[in-house]
Amino acid sequence: MESAVWSGNALHKVAKYYITSAKRDARGQLQLTISPASGKRKLSPTSLMIEQIKEGKIQLFVLTTQPDIAINLPQKVLDNENRYVIDFDKRGVKWTMRDIPVFYDNLRGQLSVEIDKETYTLDEFFK
Repeated sequence: MESAVWSGNALHKVAKYYITSAKRDARGQLQLTISPASGKRKLSPTSLMIEQIKEGKIQLFVLTTQPDIAINLPQKVLDNENRYVIDFDKRGVKWTMRDIPVFYDNLRGQLSVEIDKETYTLDEFFK
């Protein structure tokens, strides 16, 4: 696991990771593959990693273009953008790749994401 570089100020560097794959095993359990932003190796979400996410020592993200997402994400994100973006030049909102932050939901006791004010556990979020 990469260690983050810490300094005395609030702008410390936090290690950034991405969920690169979310597949179901034969029993239907979600199996995540996580890679550091540098992309050098693949990891699994261990209890140590989850603890570091809870403490803010590392950040975990899902890209909106991740093919394993189960919900209609383009429509949810697009609806959310249309609500807040004023289209001055009449070209409309373009679908772009975004980072969706993963956080530890204390109420559910699971890693989760929030999309358009709705919280999904990773188990609900992925196919």
